Amino acid sequence: MATTLNMIHCLLLPVHGKMLLPHATVAEVVPYGVAEPVPHAPAWLAGMLSWRGARIPLVFFEGACGDSLPVSAPAQQKIVVLKTLGEDPDLPFIALVMQGLPRAIKVDADALSGEADESSVPLILKHIHINGQAAYLPNLDALEDAIKAALQTVNN
Repeated sequence: MATTLNMIHCLLLPVHGKMLLPHATVAEVVPYGVAEPVPHAPAWLAGMLSWRGARIPLVFFEGACGDSLPVSAPAQQKIVVLKTLGEDPDLPFIALVMQGLPRAIKVDADALSGEADESSVPLILKHIHINGQAAYLPNLDALEDAIKAALQTVNN
């Protein structure tokens, strides 16, 4: 049994399957809200969401990974606001559309260690199994870069 010191408080997010993130990465979970469209942006960039006085990009992670966008009704969708990992003051937060509510989970740090997968999807860092269910760790740096590139293309 893992010691308490090796346990990481995480959230299992219903995004493109089950996305696992440390709880500290999540700023807030909010009801689905309509974002201001960004003209000529890729379909996965739903727009700019107004959140706590800031405008942050709202992303369909599935679409950013090259899959089709989710088709569930907005009433079933939630938004998770994430703190970005980079130091870019223009992108302190990003928001992802979820297909339901996240679930809190404690994960043994050893289960997350090791090399990244040879994934064909650059936005997925590693596939894992937690308590018998498949999940993945996203590559948030690559997602931030994709968002910045999409916004830069639109603004030029």
